[in-house]
Amino acid sequence: MTNSLKPSWRGLHCVFLVALIGASGLEAREQISWTGQVTAGFPTTFTCSSSCQPNCIYTWTWSSEGHTVQGSKLTWTPDGLDSTVELQCNVLNPKTGASSAVTSIVEIKNRVSVQISQPTAVPSLNHPLDLVCRGAPAGDPSPLVNQVIWYKDGRKLTLQENMQLLHDNLTLRFDSPLAADAGFYLCETRAPRVFSLGYLLSFDPWNVSISGPDAVFPGRLSKFTCLTSCTLNADCTVRWQFRKGFPIGSFFSVHENELRWTPSIAGTSQSFTCVAENAAAGRSAEDTKLVEVLGIPLSGSESVQPHGLSAMIVSLGFLLLSDSHSVYVLY
Repeated sequence: MTNSLKPSWRGLHCVFLVALIGASGLEAREQISWTGQVTAGFPTTFTCSSSCQPNCIYTWTWSSEGHTVQGSKLTWTPDGLDSTVELQCNVLNPKTGASSAVTSIVEIKNRVSVQISQPTAVPSLNHPLDLVCRGAPAGDPSPLVNQVIWYKDGRKLTLQENMQLLHDNLTLRFDSPLAADAGFYLCETRAPRVFSLGYLLSFDPWNVSISGPDAVFPGRLSKFTCLTSCTLNADCTVRWQFRKGFPIGSFFSVHENELRWTPSIAGTSQSFTCVAENAAAGRSAEDTKLVEVLGIPLSGSESVQPHGLSAMIVSLGFLLLSDSHSVYVLY
């Protein structure tokens, strides 16, 4: 009886092994890999690897325009118009007709940008202003070749009487800026071809203020709103700062320009600062509000210092706030 069972077990192991081999042949595993940082204006070689065998067909697709290239390797030079690109590799087994795909989100660094010549200056009407295409290669020595092209609001710039190009087109000068000159400016380099990070030229000063009570009470929820003259999430974004310490209380939340807080310690004060900024335009404005917590303060240092789990939550909330649009902290 024992001898008659052995071949059956051997047969089972062989079938199971064949099943594993067959499964691995059908389930191709794809991976996209590359070396170094992907930078606008510089070529990067991407490799699509797969367990699909043999002679599989690889097809690359990327960008909203639907570029397509065949081959297991792709050498691509981004032009800077996108900060991220969805790169997809499709693998087809012509023998079986089976296909699969893998996608990678590629972040692109752009070294070329449009900036105001004096970063600390605030653009104003009727005062000379220079926009500079920084990070661009030096201009061609031939005066007939312009290495930099300027764009305004997505269209090639038409020079007006108050504008001129200097330094091989690297500098766009406004002799006397007008309200009509406001807009989003880009520069395009030709060797290599790169579209820069943009600059939003605006002559309207930003006003920032924080609405909400100047005095609050322990255990009572209070709301504070950062009011800006710039359009939120279009012209500017806002972030909150706590330069005299993170708020202590039983509840705290931040969502974009709104802050909600339930303080827990009377006799203390809290400073809220709202910063409105536009990184592309290099502009920012801020307002600070000092809030008093009314009531009878507790004696000793216990009234102002959180301990144990509360201290850990305060620290965690502070770290999260620097990287998130919404934060909720319960003590």
